[in-house]
Amino acid sequence: MIITIGAFDGFHRGHARLLEEARRLAVPAGESWGAVTFHPHPGVFLGFLGATLFTERERELIRRFLGVPHLFILQFDRALQELLPEVFWCGLKETFRRHGMGISGVVTGRDFRFGLDQKGTPKALDTFCRAEGLPAVVLDLLEHGKTRCSSTEARRAVASGDVRRAEEILGYPWFIWSRVVPGNQRGRTLGFPTANLELPGAGRVLPAPGVYAAALPIHGQWHAGALSVGDNPTFGDVHETRAEVFVLDFRGDLYGDDLPVLLLDRLRSLQRFPDGRSLAGQIERDVAQCRDIFQRGLEARPEFFASFASCVEAMSAEGPFVPDVWRLAGAD
Repeated sequence: MIITIGAFDGFHRGHARLLEEARRLAVPAGESWGAVTFHPHPGVFLGFLGATLFTERERELIRRFLGVPHLFILQFDRALQELLPEVFWCGLKETFRRHGMGISGVVTGRDFRFGLDQKGTPKALDTFCRAEGLPAVVLDLLEHGKTRCSSTEARRAVASGDVRRAEEILGYPWFIWSRVVPGNQRGRTLGFPTANLELPGAGRVLPAPGVYAAALPIHGQWHAGALSVGDNPTFGDVHETRAEVFVLDFRGDLYGDDLPVLLLDRLRSLQRFPDGRSLAGQIERDVAQCRDIFQRGLEARPEFFASFASCVEAMSAEGPFVPDVWRLAGAD
């Protein structure tokens, strides 16, 4: 098994490069390949990261969409954190052996660190591998244009509302996969009934308040969406962050459905209108803009949208997703 190791908060373009290198090493040799990651995210466990880009279920969807055959998740805790680098390496090999697999090569990014006081480096992994005659590849960080491809930069982009920049880093639109729950039905009175999305608690990055052009698959069919994130400044009756999406060209009841909502662009910030009629007029203009952005995106990347919807349908048919988290041998 050729593996690449990292925190992998989603998989951005730099991660995709690691995955492609693992695939390149594995296929000619007739080997399997995959990624090794951690739960919870090491940054969250250690307290220096407040929110991740994606949930475990969303990351699994991305894995399938990208065609990564295996994702191995290790329990990250104090015991694993305090392992010496060589003990971590031996424990990783033993963990794979217990699951009927062997490690036949490693790919990492140059910034990967592991073990006690983060003393484990790609150079150390290279030494461990070469001592056993295994290939080890270390890749430099990737830049896309002038943008550094990193999860940190992607989180900053999403949190600031710059979802187009986030897509440049990720290689696909950032999204939230959430259940539709009852709202106050204000949109219905304005002529634009919305689906109120259940938002996760602390630990999941959310986009800056505003109105976004969105795309969402419903039963395999793509629809444009106008997504509002924030409170309700016009009526002043909402005092917490909400995410509500008006689905274009759709009639039906979405309560209880799980909707992956892909953010394509940010249209504007939230603002207070003098009355409901003025707000409805602005929403109508927003909807027209969302339709145009969605249509251009669908025409530009039909294969992406078809593949993404197919992965959503497959995961939805399987029922609730429960990640398979391994305990590293020796981390007791």
